[in-house]
Amino acid sequence: MTSADVIRYDDLQPAPWQNGLGVTRAIRAMPTGGGWSLSIATIDQRAEFSLIPRTQRVQLAIDAVRLEIDGREVVLGPGEQARFAGTQHVVGASVAGSSQVLNLMYSDASPALEVAVVRDARELSLDSEAVVVLDGELICGPLVLARFDTVVLEGCAMAAFSGGPGLFAVVRAASRD
Repeated sequence: MTSADVIRYDDLQPAPWQNGLGVTRAIRAMPTGGGWSLSIATIDQRAEFSLIPRTQRVQLAIDAVRLEIDGREVVLGPGEQARFAGTQHVVGASVAGSSQVLNLMYSDASPALEVAVVRDARELSLDSEAVVVLDGELICGPLVLARFDTVVLEGCAMAAFSGGPGLFAVVRAASRD
């Protein structure tokens, strides 16, 4: 059994987007040659997203955000998400001045992933890749995770999560419909 990696949001350093038009905090960087990454980005102004070939993206709105995906407007409320390829033309803007979004990216060569929103810690699954606390708290062994803290479970076995109502973003293998 290996332990999970806990990433504290307060320990993450802000970094510019690849195109320099925004700021993100990387929770997990994509390994060279494929895999997946996870970050929390802040959108303060209308900005084009970086083009990232051979990558699929899932964006979960923490705060309301307005996207234009290949010229089609999509408004996401908190907890809503959009999927798009890394080569699509995407422009993002905050609905209320400043918005935060959770970005999941995975290589086209990797298994497909998805983000699910779970509203109670007792409903979290241990077969997830990662869990991000969006609201409330999550108890993971002896550790208490607060807003935007993350536990990466990839390849780990955990005893259990505990806690109660909250809002959690769960990265997991995409369901096959």
